Amino acid sequence: MFKKDGNKHQNKVDKRKQRSVFRDVLREVEERDFPTETVKFGPERIYIDTWVKKHSHDTFKEILGSGMQYHLQSNEFLRNVFEPGPPVMLDAAMLKTTISLFERHLYNSTAFKARTKARSKCRDKRADVGEFL
Repeated sequence: MFKKDGNKHQNKVDKRKQRSVFRDVLREVEERDFPTETVKFGPERIYIDTWVKKHSHDTFKEILGSGMQYHLQSNEFLRNVFEPGPPVMLDAAMLKTTISLFERHLYNSTAFKARTKARSKCRDKRADVGEFL
């Protein structure tokens, strides 16, 4: 964030950016102001509104990696830390409405093939030659 160059000189734009970032950080520290962040996992959300929650979320995210969303949904310890409330139980109707990744892929590939065929008919040069003669 704050760069320490080996050069004696720093151009105007870099100085301006550095001062702006420093003012923002100073304001947030002095006023204890924090920009609220929203993290979605499944149908639920948690709101990160303090530096402590932000630091703990970043630490858990670094440790758990791609399993962070799963753990936020089912891990009691993480739910106590971030306080999203009791876990939301999805009923069978809700689970059926979500399409699996493979089904979505099949639908998209079929739609892509149909679009390609329709466009290729419009782009066929032999069809255009016959109309002008």
